[in-house]
Amino acid sequence: MATVPPGGATPLDQPWDAFWQDLEAFYRSITRYGAKNINAQALREDGRRLVQRYFREVRPELQRLGLAGETLASLDAPMQTLLRLTGGNNSKASYVTTLRSARALRASVEAEREQGFARALSAASPPLFGSKLEVDLHTTLESLDPTGANSYLQAILDLADMERLSHRGTASELRETLREVLDHLAPDNAVMKSPGFTLEKNRTTPTMKQKARFILKSRGTPGGARTSAESAIERIEDGTAALARSVYDRGSISSHVTSARTEVVHLKRYVEAVLAELLQVH
Repeated sequence: MATVPPGGATPLDQPWDAFWQDLEAFYRSITRYGAKNINAQALREDGRRLVQRYFREVRPELQRLGLAGETLASLDAPMQTLLRLTGGNNSKASYVTTLRSARALRASVEAEREQGFARALSAASPPLFGSKLEVDLHTTLESLDPTGANSYLQAILDLADMERLSHRGTASELRETLREVLDHLAPDNAVMKSPGFTLEKNRTTPTMKQKARFILKSRGTPGGARTSAESAIERIEDGTAALARSVYDRGSISSHVTSARTEVVHLKRYVEAVLAELLQVH
């Protein structure tokens, strides 16, 4: 019987692909057989092994994937018929008809099988977003700035990975999310042309805090809210810089990782608070 070529399929696909390779090999052997009836004992044994592979390996997998009963029954029928045919000296034509019936079902069963895998993977995966705010922010970011949306999503994925050893990159992703939004809503030229604007010392472009002030002031946001946003941005800048400078102490790497993750979680809350204000997501 045929075997799966090395490297030809993933482990999940091997029983399925091997079954169809065997079926095709058996079909070719039947069509090449010279007599009117299939009397060769070895050929009939191949047919029985094909049926066994289906009922012992393939069908249980299809059941686990939640394929419809009607789908399973449609494939069961030709396999049951084939098993009956291999039990005696039956006509070559009856074998050909039965195998063609099974072959005709492959595409539709395969499509339903892939849908079953998708359902199984979805059920096994943890929810991507942990709150409505995350969903709303990501949705808004996707429409406004896809690059910022990707950075935000990467930060969420990083924090969900409890095996992660470093969170400095996560902090940078969060900062980049905010920077992308500020650059989009407050281009440098527009901010620098605004009344009363002055560059901060040793700066050639507006700071993130100045951009946030420009955006919120142009919307008529009350001064208290503007001050809160600016303070949050200061915490974000300071927190990101501190994490970037951090060096692991080999004697306490576990506690360092835990502490760094906690800091990034707090940083994420500040970023989300500012983004919610800037993007008007509440």
